[in-house]
Amino acid sequence: MTSPLEGRRFPSVAGDALSGVRVRIPEDLMGAPALLLCAYRRGTQTDIDRWAAFAGRELPRLAVLELPIIPALIWRPLQGMIDGGMRGGVPRGSWSNVVTLYEEGAKARAFIGDGGGDRAQVLLLDAGGVVAFHDAGGFRESTARRLAAVLAEQA
Repeated sequence: MTSPLEGRRFPSVAGDALSGVRVRIPEDLMGAPALLLCAYRRGTQTDIDRWAAFAGRELPRLAVLELPIIPALIWRPLQGMIDGGMRGGVPRGSWSNVVTLYEEGAKARAFIGDGGGDRAQVLLLDAGGVVAFHDAGGFRESTARRLAAVLAEQA
């Protein structure tokens, strides 16, 4: 089953990595495929961790970014505290791979959609920033294998 997002270019959005570096997506990822693990709720972390573990084990050369998407204006004054809390739970070596979208989070969410629940929105972008794979059904080994097959087709 394919997603209506597949074949569409990911919108240009920017956020700050936990390392403090400003990251523009998809522009800063161009030239190679990248996996975006998008979360709207804290409870999504278990699903994100399963996808990230699969990618690390089976697709070690693939760039993987975790994108906490927090578009509500009410949270913006608390950005420093939220990001500080995330830094406390993420190893320092991974800080550059966690990019929080606050100001442009609504743009990303409008593109991706939100089915609710505690499942990640998983997107594989091709080297040109086009969605080659999208899933929001929660980690399953069979779906992860389908992601790997899509990636292999791009090589």
